[in-house]
Amino acid sequence: MTVQSKSQRFANLVFPHVSEIAASDHAAKYKTLSKKAGSLVRNSGLMQTIAFFRAKATRSGEEHHQDFYDYLQDELRKLTILPANQDLFEYVRNSSVPEYMYLTREILLLINWHKRLADTLISVEDEND
Repeated sequence: MTVQSKSQRFANLVFPHVSEIAASDHAAKYKTLSKKAGSLVRNSGLMQTIAFFRAKATRSGEEHHQDFYDYLQDELRKLTILPANQDLFEYVRNSSVPEYMYLTREILLLINWHKRLADTLISVEDEND
């Protein structure tokens, strides 16, 4: 087994998700969201950002918000940060302050990889950006 850095592990988890989205019809919107997601977390907080992703996905049918949420949840589960049977929203909502701070740091690192890989793999830009 090859030992990988944390950055490599995160990139390897994010890469298939961004590759999948790059072939979709909402790739440009996903790319825009990936660029803005880190600022949303830093300015509004993790809980508010996750709630925003869920609300946008369920109320307005914004597929890229649902994809982003689902991908983060899947990646956190694979990293064993999020228990397999837990919903990300509920887990964050019920976490202690130290857990919340830890989750925020880890999710910001994942978001950074989404942004980097979206920039690389998605060539189209969202006209509404």
